[in-house]
Amino acid sequence: MKTMINIRNSVIIVLCVTIVFMGIGFIVLSMKLEDKINDVGKFDVSFTNVTKDSSTKGGTINPSGNVEISEEGKELDMSFILNTAHDEISYSVTIKNEGTLDAVIVDLMESPDYDDSKFNSMIDPVTITYNDVIGKELKPGEEVVLKLTVFYNPSTIVGTRNFNYKLGLVTKSVE
Repeated sequence: MKTMINIRNSVIIVLCVTIVFMGIGFIVLSMKLEDKINDVGKFDVSFTNVTKDSSTKGGTINPSGNVEISEEGKELDMSFILNTAHDEISYSVTIKNEGTLDAVIVDLMESPDYDDSKFNSMIDPVTITYNDVIGKELKPGEEVVLKLTVFYNPSTIVGTRNFNYKLGLVTKSVE
């Protein structure tokens, strides 16, 4: 009879301990669920770093350029001075998704748009090119490198070209 009571008491103790652990588990699970519900996604894709890759001079004077990140990482302010044909300046610009949501690069807005014939005459024969990052999807923490090149093409037009240029980043969240 005494062993029967000990077994019964042991079973009751095991069941009580199981109920206590289940209660603690539900409390922890509830707290994690509350944190997940209150967690709002953060959307932040921006230019994070600009490095000058190369500078090639076509004559005796080095071309110069200045690129700064502005507008909280959403815009690049640039100014260039190219002196003669074959002057070239190249930059690597890092675009990073610093948010918690997936994002897509929708467009890069140029100001002024030197591809347009109205503005092209202002810098002719200089061309500005960059690799295609439009449509690139970025996961949180992921980055992509934009290669920007400014080149003074050989032409009958001569003289120093001094101009400003802006490049804006347009992105959207992936849903």
